Amino acid sequence: MKGEVALRTHGNASSKYERHVLVCGGTGCTSSGSPKIIEELEKQFADKGLTDKVQIVKTGCFGLCERGPIMIVYPEGSFYSRVKVDEIPRIVDEHLIGGNPVKEFLYEETVAGDEIKSLDDTSFYKKQHRVALRNCGVINPENINEYIGRDGYEALGKVLTTMTPEDVIQTILDSGLRGRGGGGFPTGMKWKLARNIVPNADQKYVCCNADEGDPGAFMDRSVLEGDPHVVLEAMAIAGYAIGATQGYIYVRAEYPIAVERLNIAIKQARENGMLGKNIFGTDFCFDIDLRLGAGAFVCGEETALMTSIEGNRGEPRPRPPFPAEKGLFQKPTILNNVETYANIPQIILNGAQWFASMGTEKSKGTKVFALGGKIKN
Repeated sequence: MKGEVALRTHGNASSKYERHVLVCGGTGCTSSGSPKIIEELEKQFADKGLTDKVQIVKTGCFGLCERGPIMIVYPEGSFYSRVKVDEIPRIVDEHLIGGNPVKEFLYEETVAGDEIKSLDDTSFYKKQHRVALRNCGVINPENINEYIGRDGYEALGKVLTTMTPEDVIQTILDSGLRGRGGGGFPTGMKWKLARNIVPNADQKYVCCNADEGDPGAFMDRSVLEGDPHVVLEAMAIAGYAIGATQGYIYVRAEYPIAVERLNIAIKQARENGMLGKNIFGTDFCFDIDLRLGAGAFVCGEETALMTSIEGNRGEPRPRPPFPAEKGLFQKPTILNNVETYANIPQIILNGAQWFASMGTEKSKGTKVFALGGKIKN
């Protein structure tokens, strides 16, 4: 998460607002009371005439869940952690009105060093380079305009107007991106197989595995809650690459915030012409629907997931044939997980070599990790 980017995005988004208050709206901070923080901020703003001067932005997960609720005030970049409702009036009076951050409520490292202006400067974030999570904690995930303001849907536009499906697949192959769901299969190879094995199929599908069932794992949830449009854009790009017109996101029903934000994102994308008929004025048509998983751990396996989408008991199917030949409804299908898709638009915009310059010899790019339990940091 780049503090300076958040500053640029929210600090200068509109001359109407003098400050922006970013409050985490991910599951972790929601559980520790961030909705009450937002409610108290709105009450204070109404009472003290700040509604037109300071904007509240409910973001996705910042990543440092243990310090929630998290609140960041721009343009200063002041990082408040473990915020309590009864602290809000003082923060409003002294900081938002008076211009002086309340140091005793700030994240400890911010107090120790006056030069710390953003999360980037803390020990937790200093060595992180965010690709899949680049927008999480920076934008309001329920506002498509904030995603577009961060280069959202530019990759889809580039693909549809300047690249052939073969160009797209070659770019993903050259990037070295491997599946982030655990299998590590080369993403570009999977797309290439789905395009070429049955080239004249009357229907092909793009599926997203958002059935994150491993205990303590919430990498996909963070993306879905903080940046749902990146998954929609990537799936549309995948649809163009393999020749599919329909996508399905299979998401855990136990992720209610993610489900709600995906529904909002799909609706907004359709209204703005990013999903549906003749996207970007081209002949390409692609739409996405959600399917909710009922908690069966086995449905994280790709063939069981597809069987469940079809309305049957989620049981794995023998392979071969592989999904690229006979997948969902026995049609050629690709299935990637949330984090894999979250890398796609940036690879298209920045180039395969940009992505391949990160990571290791056999595994390019970055990886999102969830840390939980009795750990030091």
